[in-house]
Amino acid sequence: MNIKVEIKKILEGDKPTKAYANIVIDDAVVICGVRIIENENGRHMSMPMTSFTTKQGENVTRPVCRPITSQARKELEEALFAAFEQEINNINENI
Repeated sequence: MNIKVEIKKILEGDKPTKAYANIVIDDAVVICGVRIIENENGRHMSMPMTSFTTKQGENVTRPVCRPITSQARKELEEALFAAFEQEINNINENI
């Protein structure tokens, strides 16, 4: 799988969301609005979410898309986290 990551925004502060990114897979599919989350459980990827209300009035939030296999998730996270680290290093070099 050919994965390209573009870090769109890095957030500062104490909140769990550290950055937003777009991920391009095999130059064919783009996933916009992927979040990098850091909390007491470590760093992880959060796919874009959608919310809706069911006919029964229940509010539901679900990911718009998600990796099907653990291997796909691992590859996406590795590419995402590497791009994030590179972006942080670039910012620190320019300070």
